[in-house]
Amino acid sequence: MPIPNAKPKIELSKLRDIGWEFWDPIGLKEDREDIEDEYDTYLLRAAGMIWHKTPPEDVIAYLLAIEQDYMGMPDVGSDAATITVAEIQSYLTTL
Repeated sequence: MPIPNAKPKIELSKLRDIGWEFWDPIGLKEDREDIEDEYDTYLLRAAGMIWHKTPPEDVIAYLLAIEQDYMGMPDVGSDAATITVAEIQSYLTTL
């Protein structure tokens, strides 16, 4: 019997693929091979939030705060963060 609220075995490579394709706020995709783990912490946190049923808008706000507060990026809207959250949600439903 599965343990309630147990964390799934998330494949980091899948999260990386999602992050690099849909959420690359610094624009480092061209150098991905050298810095593949650049966004791991943020993507793992977002996946954990989604897994624990945090509302999508809160996960989007988290990614936007990372962009603006930690990466110093201008507020360019939430499209990339919104798509990234939807893609992570979709991936987690396969686990």
